[in-house]
Amino acid sequence: MTALPLKTIARTLHTWQQRLAVTISLFVIFFAAIWGFTIAQSAKQHSDELVTSILQSKPDVKLTQLPKLLTASNSIVAVVNIKLATPTYIRPNVWLNWTGTTRTFRLQDGQTFKIKYLILSGKHIILLITITGLFWLCALLLAWAASKNIEKKLYQTERKARRLFQSNRNQNNNKHPNLFDVLDVLLDELAIARTEQNRVDKFIRAQTFLDPELGIGNRVFFENRLEALLNIEEQVEQGFVIGLRIDDFDQLVERNKKSANEMLGQFTQILEQSLKRHPTALLARYSQRDLAILLTNVSVKDIELLCKHILRALAHVRVPPPLDPESLYHMGVASFRSGDQLTQVLLEADMAIRAAQLQGGINWFMYQEQDKVKTVTMGSLQWRTLLERTLMQNGFILYFQSVIQHQPRTVHHQEVLVRVKDNDGKILKASLFMPMAQKCGLITQIDKQVVLKLIRLFEQDTTSEARYSINLAQESLLDHKFKQWFLNELSQNPKHAQRLMIEVSEYTIVEHSEELSLFLQQLDKLHVGILVDQVGQYVLSSEYIKHHPISYLKLHSSIVRNIQSKSENQLFIRSLQGTCADTSVKIFAFGLETEAEWQTLKQLNLAGAQGQYFNLPEANLSLSNTPG
Repeated sequence: MTALPLKTIARTLHTWQQRLAVTISLFVIFFAAIWGFTIAQSAKQHSDELVTSILQSKPDVKLTQLPKLLTASNSIVAVVNIKLATPTYIRPNVWLNWTGTTRTFRLQDGQTFKIKYLILSGKHIILLITITGLFWLCALLLAWAASKNIEKKLYQTERKARRLFQSNRNQNNNKHPNLFDVLDVLLDELAIARTEQNRVDKFIRAQTFLDPELGIGNRVFFENRLEALLNIEEQVEQGFVIGLRIDDFDQLVERNKKSANEMLGQFTQILEQSLKRHPTALLARYSQRDLAILLTNVSVKDIELLCKHILRALAHVRVPPPLDPESLYHMGVASFRSGDQLTQVLLEADMAIRAAQLQGGINWFMYQEQDKVKTVTMGSLQWRTLLERTLMQNGFILYFQSVIQHQPRTVHHQEVLVRVKDNDGKILKASLFMPMAQKCGLITQIDKQVVLKLIRLFEQDTTSEARYSINLAQESLLDHKFKQWFLNELSQNPKHAQRLMIEVSEYTIVEHSEELSLFLQQLDKLHVGILVDQVGQYVLSSEYIKHHPISYLKLHSSIVRNIQSKSENQLFIRSLQGTCADTSVKIFAFGLETEAEWQTLKQLNLAGAQGQYFNLPEANLSLSNTPG
C-alpha cells in the first residue's frame, strides 16, 4: 500500500504542544506574580499600621527606643535612621529573605526613619518555588500525555479516513484535502449508505412478502401468518379465513392485463375499506385470481355481517368485458382453531368457494364441520363486566416465559404474559380478551395493573437481578397520563427500572415514531430496555432502528415457523442483521417449537429465542390476587 500523506492536524499537534507548554508556564508565572504582589502589599500595610499605632500611643518616643517597642512583631527586621543611613537590626536578616521598606516617618524631635519588614522568609520561598515547580512539571507532563494520546488517535483516524477516501477515487490525484474535508465526505457517504441499506431492506421485505402489483401481502406472507396462528402457544381461540375468487379472471388478463389490474385494484381498495373495523385483519393476494382475508377473535355473527357488507360494497366495481357482472366472484369462509393443519384450513376455504359457485350468482358460503365453528358467547357488555370486575379485584394473573440466549445458553429475561379467569374459571389468554378490553376502553388500566404487579414482584425479590419484559399496548404508549405515571414510578425506583424491559410492536413504533421518540429516550435514560416485537408481521421500513434507543428485536412467529425450509424468511433475517450491523441491537426469535428451527436460528447467529421448544409459560400464583 502506498504511503499516505499525513501533513494535517496530527502533525500540527507538535506545535500545539509547545504552545501549550508556554501557556502553562505563563499561567504559573502570572499566578505567582499576582500572589506575590498581594502578600507584599499586605505586609507593607501591616507594618505601616504597626508604626503609626506606636507613634500615636507614644508621641514623645525616641528613635533609640523604637527597636525595643518593635521586637514583639515577627515581621519587623530593622529600623533605618535616614540621616545616618544606618539600620538598627531587631533580628538577623537572611540573604534569601524577601523584605520591603515602609514610607518615611518623623518623630517629634525631628528625626526621620523607615522600617524594614519581612514579606516572605527564605525557607518559605524555597518551599513555594519547589511546590510551584512540581505543579508546573506535572501540568506539563499531563498536557504532554493527553496531547500524545490525542495525536495517536487522530493519526489513526486520519489514516483510516484517507484510506477509505482514496479507495474509491483516482489514486493518481495528488491533491490531499485536510482531515475535516475528508471526514465530511465520508460522513455524507455513510448517511447515503444507511439510507440505501434501509431501502434495500425494505425492497427485500417487499419482494419476499408483498404482491408487486397490489402492494398487499402475497401467498408466502399469508401462509406464514396463518401457520403461525395455528401453531404458537399464544394462538387465538377462533379465527376465520375468507377466500374471494374472481371467475374467468385469467381470461381477462390474457385479453387486457391493464383492465384486469385496474379491476383487481378496485377489489383491493374496497376490501381494505371494509376491513377498517377489524384492524388486525390481514388482506393478501393468494393467487392471480384469489384474494384472502385472515381474521381472529371475531364471532360467526361478525363474519356474516362482514361478508354481507363486502357483497354490497363490491357491487360498485366496474366490470370490464367479457366478465359477467352477475357471477363476477364468489366468497368462501373457513374457520380454524388451535391444532388445525394449514392444508386442511386452506382446503376448506377452497371447498367453501366452490360451494358458493354452485349456488349461482355472486354469493358466499361458510364451510362448517360439526363442532368446528365455535362461537364467542360473550357479548361486549359481558366482556366489560368481566374485565371491570377483574380490575376491581386485582385478579389478572401473570404468567412468565423464559427468553433463552444462544451464547451462553442461559435465560436472558422473562416475558410477562397476562391471563384472566372467565366466569367458569377457565384461564383466558391475552390474545382473546385484550381485543375486547380495547373495545371497552380498559386496556390502559390493565397495563397499569400489570406494571404494579411486576413492581411488587421486584420488591419481594430485591436480591435478584433477573430482567422482565412487559407488553405495553399502543393505547397506553400514546396516553400522556399513563406515560407520566409510568416514568414517575420508575424514577422513584431506579433499581426496578434496570430490571424492566418494555415490548413495543413494530407496527406501533413505525406508525407513531414521533409521538414515542421522547418517551423512549426517557426510558433509556432510566436504563429500561426497549424491545421491538412482532418484527416481520407487516412489511415495514426498518429505519426506526437508527432513530430510537432500541436494544432488542423479536421476530414474529410467522418468520420463525419452519424457517429451516423457508429461504425467503432466512433472507429477511439476513437483511435485518445488515441493518443492525453497526448497532448494539440483538435479535431474538419468538415461537420456536422444533430442534430444526433452533439449529437454523443458531446458524443465522441470532441472539436467542423463545417458545415451546424451551418451556411453556408458568404462572406466579403469589401475585394473582394480591394488591398491586
